[in-house]
Amino acid sequence: MKVNLSNLTQIFHLQNEGLKETIQEGWRDKKVRYFVLSSAIINILGWAVSIFLNFRIDEKIIPLHHNIYFGISLIGSPKQIYFIPLLGLILILINLIFSYLVKQKDNFFVYLFTASSILINFFLLLGLGSIILINFR
Repeated sequence: MKVNLSNLTQIFHLQNEGLKETIQEGWRDKKVRYFVLSSAIINILGWAVSIFLNFRIDEKIIPLHHNIYFGISLIGSPKQIYFIPLLGLILILINLIFSYLVKQKDNFFVYLFTASSILINFFLLLGLGSIILINFR
């Protein structure tokens, strides 16, 4: 039993070293670094807007989505606003995992996944802006 556990720890240690080297190699690339930092800044801005909205709204139920054809289509608690930046953070992590899994020499897919994180977080921030327009107009 001891032999099997020691082999298992060696396997995890070797995989951890490979992951550490891949992260360091990816961080050395300026485009990847700028993309990840930009998406993180946009996500932090989304968290700040969510906190502002949650403290600013006094009602227990608020409109969360408005459709031009049907009017208010989603209502809920002000605490549900936090799901939007949380979704952005989860998608940043998923895109980083995908970029780690498809790492190739040309880095095209790494750039694609990290740039899509910026785009996704930007659109989520626009969604938070629409919640501001719905509730404070």
